[in-house]
Amino acid sequence: MLQNDRDNLELDKLLVETRKLLAETRKLTAEETKLKHEAFWYPYAVGAGVVTAIVAVAGFGIKI
Repeated sequence: MLQNDRDNLELDKLLVETRKLLAETRKLTAEETKLKHEAFWYPYAVGAGVVTAIVAVAGFGIKI
């Protein structure tokens, strides 16, 4: 009877560990997706910043 209890406890531990690993996998996948989206939009954000800076410099140049 004790062997069955030990086996059941070991199986429970393995199931808990499996669930933890699956949750970690989902978390990492979500983070990967987020980073891919950020990497895709980064050049557009930089370009918008450059255009804004050029327009600001041109505006100051015209006022002077």
